[in-house]
Amino acid sequence: MSVTAGNVNCPPSPAEGIGRGPRLFLFFVVALIILIAVVRASYCWATDAWVNHPAGVLIAMAADLKAGVFYRPLFGPAGYGGTRYFPLYFVLHAVLMKMGLPVLLSAYLLSALAMVSLLAGVFYLLRGLEVEPWLAACSAAALLAAISGQQSLFSPHADGLASSLNVWGLAVIVRPRLSHGKVFMASLLFTLAWSAKVSTVFGFAAAFIWLISAGLRATAWELAGETCLGYLVVGTALVVGSQGRFVEIFKACASGGTGLLGFAAGPWNLLVQIARLDPAVLLFVALALVVLVQVVVSGKFLRNLPALFFVAVLVITALMFGSPGLNENHFLDIQVASVVLIASSLAQVTARLYRQVGICALALVMLMAAVPLLRKFKNGDRRFHDHRFQEVLATVGDTQKPILSENPVIPVLAGQQPYVLDPWMLRLLRRNDVYFGEPLLQSLHNQTFGAVVLCMADPRTKFGQWWYETGQFGPGFAAALNQNYRLVAKFDDQWVYLPIAGIPEKQEPIINFQ
Repeated sequence: MSVTAGNVNCPPSPAEGIGRGPRLFLFFVVALIILIAVVRASYCWATDAWVNHPAGVLIAMAADLKAGVFYRPLFGPAGYGGTRYFPLYFVLHAVLMKMGLPVLLSAYLLSALAMVSLLAGVFYLLRGLEVEPWLAACSAAALLAAISGQQSLFSPHADGLASSLNVWGLAVIVRPRLSHGKVFMASLLFTLAWSAKVSTVFGFAAAFIWLISAGLRATAWELAGETCLGYLVVGTALVVGSQGRFVEIFKACASGGTGLLGFAAGPWNLLVQIARLDPAVLLFVALALVVLVQVVVSGKFLRNLPALFFVAVLVITALMFGSPGLNENHFLDIQVASVVLIASSLAQVTARLYRQVGICALALVMLMAAVPLLRKFKNGDRRFHDHRFQEVLATVGDTQKPILSENPVIPVLAGQQPYVLDPWMLRLLRRNDVYFGEPLLQSLHNQTFGAVVLCMADPRTKFGQWWYETGQFGPGFAAALNQNYRLVAKFDDQWVYLPIAGIPEKQEPIINFQ
């Protein structure tokens, strides 16, 4: 059985071309953006520049799973757990490591493949919306015009994977003849997207409303039933696979410690964070909002899948930013939704002049986005030197004691299981239980750790003491570290501390890579 969606996807293609000038301008800017992405990615892969501590958490969870631990408890013999990450990304990473691929190479490979899949998915979705091939390809490349899009290439996070699966689900749904097989495939893709990132429900929500508005109620409810069943299967697998630990973990960590007032401030927090961390996204959102206004005024909002998708992404992401601890990687879906709405709208413009202006506007926005990308390359990517993690491990030496690291990738690279999975979550958990951090502080006092490696601040400074009191690890950490450990080396952003016992009193720390 098949269902015909008729002409609800898009109106006929424009009759007239747009001339060579605007198209060549767009091609030039796309080539520039791709060149910047290639240069940044090659540099960051070589220096591990964006394997930050949130990425380290995902890597550590993959290492845990490789060792047979699926969601470690909040506290146990191996140390502290606690996370709000969903499993698909680190499960796939664990599979790659089980196949023999090195820790970081497998992480980069997975992130790069996810981003390539996302670009292909956006192209395929736009072709389903009857966007010309050249415009669909250029629009897909526009995802790399944002910092969040480029960092999805070289920073191990689940966002690229979740966004890719979500877009492919939409690309299947937007095809004109929806058989039961296609509906099932879309629901499977939406389910997998959710299993990679818990907030990735906007594609399913947009598709459901669009199908209802198109008069395909039976198809909409079929999609909803199969997708919700998929969510249930994933949730059951999480509970059973973790032996019930996932429920306790997610209950303690999911909100990030915020409340209703915090979620109400989410839209403002989102705006501030985009302006501070990824201003190019604001340019695309502004252009997409112009298109959205036109769609709403025309009365076709509920029958416009890209517009529904854009609004759903904005609303859900704004709610997410009511919770603290979110960074620019969460802007990727906003960039995707903006690009899809802009490109699908340009494909519907039949007036030659308006179409030329629209193409030039898209190219200009991408060109303006190149400025923060180059600034990020200069001030962010180039801060780090090759092999800084290896230098840290060489300084620590072949210790039989556990390594305590702010970025859990360090003990993973040393072949250990991190004692603290996520220092930010540990601080949050300690806020609700004042005694929860006692084993950590006691281990510092007893000099149980063979080394302590920090990456965000110097705990000897006032800022560092504030950071570790209120940001990572929690109260008493900086004081206990300073009393029992001494800085022996610094490599870029890595501070290496060893136990005071055994270190000559007058030994000066090694300061490298400065």
